[in-house]
Amino acid sequence: EIILLEPCFDLYWGQVRLAGGTPKPVALRADTEHGLRLDLSALHHALFTAKALVVNSPHNPSGKVFTQSELEAIAQLVADENERRREANISPVYLISDEVYKYIVHDPSVSHVHLASLRAIQDVTLTVSSAGKTFSATGWQIGWIVGPRHLLKHAHRILPYLQFCAATPIQTALVSALDAADLPYRGHDSYYDWLRIEYARKRNILFNALNEANLPTLPASGGFFLLADMQMYTNYIPPHYFESEDNAPSVSADWAFCRWIARDFGIIAIPASPFFDAAKPAADDPGLSQRLVRFAFCKSDDVLKDAASRLRRLHSTLTTVV
Repeated sequence: EIILLEPCFDLYWGQVRLAGGTPKPVALRADTEHGLRLDLSALHHALFTAKALVVNSPHNPSGKVFTQSELEAIAQLVADENERRREANISPVYLISDEVYKYIVHDPSVSHVHLASLRAIQDVTLTVSSAGKTFSATGWQIGWIVGPRHLLKHAHRILPYLQFCAATPIQTALVSALDAADLPYRGHDSYYDWLRIEYARKRNILFNALNEANLPTLPASGGFFLLADMQMYTNYIPPHYFESEDNAPSVSADWAFCRWIARDFGIIAIPASPFFDAAKPAADDPGLSQRLVRFAFCKSDDVLKDAASRLRRLHSTLTTVV
């Protein structure tokens, strides 16, 4: 059993199953005022039979950055569970910390905390990161894993069967990029400082446009996504957008909404339901997964301004209909 804090990056579900595991979702509680909140009680229960826990901060799809206190609470739960297992001679719970957005924390009041910096769980934690998000080069498909030798050796063993290796020129380019990123850049102390400020500005453009269009968003402190609640639009989506194109049951509201705004307004968003466990809706809000849609602001200013204009047209059209 691999614990996934849902909503989570949609590929996790398939990756766990491909490795022979069973995804075990633990829901993050959501509201538009406070964002996603960790349910420590639910996590404590889930750990009892789990093999590993995946923690993603900054978080995709929401942009949540887990706080120091939240990560310390997770580490303590895992350490306590592993102490119980040591006494029973049982294999420990492992932690996989997905930190691919670690350099994109754009809220100045928030800082990224490396989960593996917490001493209690260093020996059971693998940290995964990537160049693709930081340097806008996702097609390079290059990243790194940091962790204790006894865990890294298993990653080394499996890598030849998955990718074999990253291309040598791309590895060399990444080394150059990492060196250069620490130097002054466009009037800022480093590329990373410029990146955070740039994304904060872009986030604000899209955040304001979505909220003005009555698409309230969850607070986002990192990454380059916003989750918006489209519930107020549900009754105004043309019925044919709920129809399936492959003789399957009708699609959910988040899919229908994304179809509608793409075809009628030229706005592209991602339905959020794939980020949730389809078989077991969140107990406290079973309709949440079908109300949220994900927007990206890793775009040029011209594209974001155009999107804001189209969102105003979407809202004015609905206001006219109402």
